[in-house]
Amino acid sequence: MATIKDIAKMTELSSATVSRVLNNDYSISVTDETRKKIFDAAHKLNYKKIKTPSGNGKKSLQLGLIVWCSEEREDSDPYFLSIRQAVEKECSEQGIAISSTFRRYENQELHIDASHLNALIVIGKVHPDYLDRYPHIRNVVSVDYIFDEQRDAVITDFEEATAKALEHLFQLGHERIGYIGGTTVEYTSKGNKPILDTRQMSHERIMQEKGLFRRDDVYVGAWTMEGGYQLMKQALGKPDRPTAFLIGSDPMAVGAVRAIDECGLKAPDDVSIVSFDDIPIAEFLNPPLTTVKVHTEEMGKMAVKLLLDQVEGREVPLHVHVPTKLMIRQSCGAKK
Repeated sequence: MATIKDIAKMTELSSATVSRVLNNDYSISVTDETRKKIFDAAHKLNYKKIKTPSGNGKKSLQLGLIVWCSEEREDSDPYFLSIRQAVEKECSEQGIAISSTFRRYENQELHIDASHLNALIVIGKVHPDYLDRYPHIRNVVSVDYIFDEQRDAVITDFEEATAKALEHLFQLGHERIGYIGGTTVEYTSKGNKPILDTRQMSHERIMQEKGLFRRDDVYVGAWTMEGGYQLMKQALGKPDRPTAFLIGSDPMAVGAVRAIDECGLKAPDDVSIVSFDDIPIAEFLNPPLTTVKVHTEEMGKMAVKLLLDQVEGREVPLHVHVPTKLMIRQSCGAKK
């Protein structure tokens, strides 16, 4: 079995330095390159006692929270806000202090001083290559995105959720079902990279399988109420339009319903609507919004639980898919 001395010999460092780095002693001043060198050697030698933190559990956690969006985005779309608040609440209940919170702002690089951290919870679509610059942080959990097969993740099963929503509309007799959603980007070490949102991708796949897909019925813009309003205005400005729309978020659906009203039409009589999230306002709209309930609070809580499991020594990475529930109300035209 490999020992500290074996790693010290391979890295040409002192046993004391190797031991302190492997036990995440941040009072020692070494470069990220040196930390990576030590951990890489430990893995190569199959060293089995790499745990973070060592023997001190929650009290030794120096947790950083990375949030994929700005405060303005949280205000306009409470999906990420709810996840973050759930993480903060669960940390508080578990006696874990969040040492630092970092945000990614539009068109700005995400700068993180991670020298004092030994754990991260990342909310949103941050590519794993960005985290590769922090090799000393071994305890990482992502929420709303799967980094890779080697790191824990908590996600919503949007593929299954989209299938449920579309099947409901098919059962109501709709065949021409459009999609309204937002532009999704992944943050990488080299900046923003556009990616296809799972809801949009699943909508297109299912409609294609049924021979019903029309590219002109897909509208993508900003993940905001204004974005939903403007995209629905575009759709309703065409003489030939879908009888129903799947909308990627409740805030976008709120804007879309307003656009329908301003055009002298009515949901669901003229256009049926199903969206995602089930934010508190959804059931109080006119008409009440049929939407896929996303359990954001459970996602945040689960992220903290996975992190604590890692601290206790679990080495097998886990991906938790949180199920959804279709909340049937009047905006789709179903009798409730």
